[in-house]
Amino acid sequence: MPGWNEEVPPNGFHNRRAVGGAASNDNPDGLATAVGAIDIETTPEHRNLVAGDPRCADWTRRYDDPGVSALRTDLRERNGIPGLEVVRPDEVERAATLFHRDGFVAVRDALDRDTLAALRAGAAEVIDQLIEADPDGSVGGGAGGLPHRYSFGGTSASRHLFHRPEWCALIDLPTTTPILTAIFGSADYLAYGAGGDLALPGAIEYQGLHSDNVWTELHDPVGGVSMRDLPVPVIHINFPLVDLTPENGPIRQIPGTHRSRAPIPTLADEPDWMRLSTVCPLPAGSAIIRDARCWHGGTPNLSTEVRAMPNIEYMAPWFRSEAVVRSMERTMWETLSPHAQRITRFIVGDPGESIVGAGHHLPRRSDRERVRREQFEAMGAERAADYQRRE
Repeated sequence: MPGWNEEVPPNGFHNRRAVGGAASNDNPDGLATAVGAIDIETTPEHRNLVAGDPRCADWTRRYDDPGVSALRTDLRERNGIPGLEVVRPDEVERAATLFHRDGFVAVRDALDRDTLAALRAGAAEVIDQLIEADPDGSVGGGAGGLPHRYSFGGTSASRHLFHRPEWCALIDLPTTTPILTAIFGSADYLAYGAGGDLALPGAIEYQGLHSDNVWTELHDPVGGVSMRDLPVPVIHINFPLVDLTPENGPIRQIPGTHRSRAPIPTLADEPDWMRLSTVCPLPAGSAIIRDARCWHGGTPNLSTEVRAMPNIEYMAPWFRSEAVVRSMERTMWETLSPHAQRITRFIVGDPGESIVGAGHHLPRRSDRERVRREQFEAMGAERAADYQRRE
């Protein structure tokens, strides 16, 4: 079992200093954030998360470290959103009501036994690739640059996992499609992303609270309207592959913050109740349906199991951004349901066209860029220029 690599110090080897100024957990620029703004392995929407977790700065990444043991005891006693309501898939209106109120909703029994088993097997294959490339978990990748923590999509050289049938099977589920339709008020939304995240055992750090801003903030010179004032633009649905417990790294969600204009607190300033505002306990195969604007963050995995949560990402019928890229081959698209084909029509490649980077899962950005560069060189200049022009 990977994880608990004692030689990896808290917060990692990488320079986590913001270039040209102090860091903040609020990132209104989203995908427009400059690549050179920081020097850590992370995705554009997380380029604000440059500060490490000060509470574990002097700990050792060891299961029985005194600081780790004390935190595990505390989490077992206090972790979890008090009175968390978990709905059934057929409680569509209740799910939509909770989502609009809190910015997220948990739905049990979203995956049947076969779909969950296939997704576990597919995720294990991807995790094996990540561990092979990063044996001690020191790099991390795409999840705020923290060790032992990875983004499935952020570490894919194609930015998504639509090359995996296990992820594509999640696009149009009988348990989630009716809820999505109710939340968006229409079935004309789009699926644009396939990823999620995972925390290895020994991920002792909290990930800073943040929004998944796959947009640039609205340009309103008078400051009257922001993305926070609009109906939900983007929904992510995460599917935990293991039961979420107080100690194995459940996601924390801060209710009601999807509409908040308040600055997002840093880890040093975050109140205790926010660190404990986690979506647990929750059984494997559930769905956590999230407004991407809602403040959330990863928590320590102090267990002995990998906590993985693949996801699918959707845009409202009225919303588009540069996050929509071609990431699914035509042969995969042809296996989907009619509804799934319709909502993925903007990310499917041309007949016979391969998706650059698909199948390569690498924590280091330099390695992902190398793979893409090599594939473009193999295409020849004309074909590569045409592909890049249409990306």
